[in-house]
Amino acid sequence: MAILPVKTILIDDSEIDLFIQKRFLEVFQFSESLETYSSAREALKILKSEAQENKPTLIFLDLNMPDLDGFGFLDGLNSLPEEQLTNIQIIILTSSNSQTDFEKAFSYGRVIHFITKPLKQADLQLIQDKIKPWR
Repeated sequence: MAILPVKTILIDDSEIDLFIQKRFLEVFQFSESLETYSSAREALKILKSEAQENKPTLIFLDLNMPDLDGFGFLDGLNSLPEEQLTNIQIIILTSSNSQTDFEKAFSYGRVIHFITKPLKQADLQLIQDKIKPWR
């Protein structure tokens, strides 16, 4: 039986990519709840203020964004107390195919997978094999 994320958020500065990724995940009924953010700074602000029961269990994160990039988001997330991060796992979903970005992404303990866009159906099975149960 597949483990589905309770709440998934997508963070990408491209409104088109957000629309496509969200629709793709909806078609495959990948998560109970999906939210999108076109600003990593805004997503981080929301995460800092949300009650634990409203926090996402999975985050799809773009790396190349203006203002605050994906690595800045990960740094900001890591500055939160550990009890606020319980059950949050991160999938990098980016146009970058840089080995340096790949290695740097996995230096963050919450990153469980790295996908070069576009998101494909085969990626969903790989993600489901890697995610840890939330319930």
